Amino acid sequence: MRGGYTYSEPPEGAVTCMTCGRMAIGISRAEAERRVEAANANRRPGDARPPITVAYFSCCMRPRYRLARLGDCPDGATYSSVLCERLDEGG
Repeated sequence: MRGGYTYSEPPEGAVTCMTCGRMAIGISRAEAERRVEAANANRRPGDARPPITVAYFSCCMRPRYRLARLGDCPDGATYSSVLCERLDEGG
């Protein structure tokens, strides 16, 4: 653990990227595709932003994940969801 931060046990399903060190909630490809479809369904005609793809749920070019553990994310920090089809260590 670093600094004067406090840490709690990570939530269920949390993974940590061994490439960048970010903690996130791992989701399946099916869940990522469902979220992409839902987000793109809410687009309005003429929306200048490109539609999102499943790549939106990736944190690095070459992510490798392990189960998150105490000390990976300080209390009060925010985290997102990532497409996690397998764990590379500790799973």
